Amino acid sequence: MKRKVTGLLLISAAGLAACSNEDPADPEDTLDAYLESWNSGSYEEMPNYLTASSEQEINSFDWDFAERYSDIYEALSVTIEDITYEARDFEEEDINLEELEEISYPVTVDMETAAGSLSYETEVELEKIVDEEEDTEEWQTTWQPQHLMAGLEEPDEQVAIEREEPVRGEIFDRTGEPLAVNGEIARVAVVPEAAEDTEEAAAEVASVLDLNEEQTIEAASAYPDNPDWAAPVQDLPTGDERIDELLEISGVSVSTVEGREYPYGEVSGALIGYIGAMTAEELEEVDEGYSSTSALGKSGVELIKEEELRGTTGVEIAIQNEAGETRRIVQSVEAEAGTDVTLTIDIDMQQEMAEIIGEDSGTGVVMNPQNGETLVLASEPSVDSNLRYLGLPDPRAEELETPEILTERRFQRAYSPGSVWKPFTAVAGLEAGTLDPEEALDIDGARWQPDDSWGGYQVTRVNEDVDSVDLEAAMSYSDNIYFARQALALGADEMKSWGERFGMEDTFPFDFPLHASQLANEGFDNEILLADSGYGQGEVELPPVHLNALYSMFIREGEVAQPMLFEDSEKTSSGVTDSETAGLVRETLINVVEDENGTAHRPDPGHGRSLAGKTGTAELKSDQTVEDGEQIGWYTSFDYEQEDYVTTMMIQNVEEYGGSGYVVDLANEFWETLDE
Repeated sequence: MKRKVTGLLLISAAGLAACSNEDPADPEDTLDAYLESWNSGSYEEMPNYLTASSEQEINSFDWDFAERYSDIYEALSVTIEDITYEARDFEEEDINLEELEEISYPVTVDMETAAGSLSYETEVELEKIVDEEEDTEEWQTTWQPQHLMAGLEEPDEQVAIEREEPVRGEIFDRTGEPLAVNGEIARVAVVPEAAEDTEEAAAEVASVLDLNEEQTIEAASAYPDNPDWAAPVQDLPTGDERIDELLEISGVSVSTVEGREYPYGEVSGALIGYIGAMTAEELEEVDEGYSSTSALGKSGVELIKEEELRGTTGVEIAIQNEAGETRRIVQSVEAEAGTDVTLTIDIDMQQEMAEIIGEDSGTGVVMNPQNGETLVLASEPSVDSNLRYLGLPDPRAEELETPEILTERRFQRAYSPGSVWKPFTAVAGLEAGTLDPEEALDIDGARWQPDDSWGGYQVTRVNEDVDSVDLEAAMSYSDNIYFARQALALGADEMKSWGERFGMEDTFPFDFPLHASQLANEGFDNEILLADSGYGQGEVELPPVHLNALYSMFIREGEVAQPMLFEDSEKTSSGVTDSETAGLVRETLINVVEDENGTAHRPDPGHGRSLAGKTGTAELKSDQTVEDGEQIGWYTSFDYEQEDYVTTMMIQNVEEYGGSGYVVDLANEFWETLDE
């Protein structure tokens, strides 16, 4: 009968002894206790079941028994899965336990290691020890090196593990243009023997590269016993203009080594991210296959696709003699390169968008509404992936009042949309029957409230000269009062229901995880919040990617294309409204651009496209008494004839440039590049 030791009750060594007037001691009681200590990781208990000669042999070495087990198993990432042996039926085998002096059991050990599953068989010999003075007898185990690891023959042999890092997969755009590749980097080093003064040379390097001087000097002095060795102090991109200046410093050398390259730097930095050295905290959290020398994705696609890009680490577990020579390979698995990742991004379009955003803080998103492929995810200003990967300071950080804006992925974050939300209030009202597109509301002046219950709060609008406003005019002029009244007519329950249909009560699904979208923090608890939500203020927030995707319903007859970032993502869409409603709102969006009074109208936009779209200026201020609050400018547009792209641009702090009209001009610049 096969006996598993997992979960067996541990018995103290003293409890295994039998008096002569009792039943004879059973060797399997000792075997069970010994194997259970091994199986459960209670290595300090194992010597309790060993013979005196085994203990004496173990104590002759300069290692602690329990520590050696723990250290080797930790280094090899060992998990004991099972330890079993074939139990003996002494009565059936006609074995007299009183006369039996020794016995041996073949034991099967199943474990998982860094190299995979390992199963081996080892002999466990037991010897009966009789204490005539105490009139007791007990069974004890003779320790063998294989009780620690397969292949060990001598106690002083070592178990060694070697890891081979896999070749990381590369990242490409839709045309095969490299965005993150395995290439070369420049390694700057100081050779003390060749330097006139090592510390002075290191200090000069620190000055040129804007590094910490003390740390650079310490790195340059890493090999005090080998002054002819080149001590690495910093890696750089191979094209860094400062390399020539560094080579003029006494004792400085620059060599080429393998490394990760990000050809488009900050243009794709927020999207692609970067890889970096494993921290101690990360090493504790990640799955098997990593070591302290591994690199892993820290942000962006490098992080999102880490599992695919990473590949499989090669591992070899070997037995080495006292001289460090390999005597036997116990287990090995070859390294497997990571998988390449292809994005739907068009890096040329992305570069154009980044250049147009320029020195502003903002984002640009472009999607093909026919299939959901995301062509542009730009965020500026952005980190340069090369600098982050190499641990170099970003010179722009010193120029910025808030350097943290470099790390913002604006296409991912949720923002107040302002008036670009109005088309969806229109869709909800039309579908619910509370909005009649032909009905003109009488609106007098620039401010409005339904009654005195609102106190001093009033909804404001820009186009105060227009006193009869229907849907078409309200969209063209971007009339806040019209859409506030439509939201109140729709009601809180319908607004919430339509918000759910628009994906506003959850995280909108996308290959690059987005921040959650919402209509309100905790529901519409008052009329003012409901009214403000109708024109995209209040507590309405959503990421630009989500907003951009919603506009595809005006091209797809009411269906929203699910945006995708990876070439192998599934192309899907979901019906939100009917084609008649989508078509009606679409006409009002054409009017926003083509009507001479429309907020996005330009007599000469600079391109030959036939655009429809909506502008929006979200005001970020605590209350209406604040006059000069921050403004976010939006413009979402699409070509209603070619129906090839939907694009959303969002620029922060547009109060300095007159609001969302500034964004319209930038978007027109982008559309012009598509005509070239």
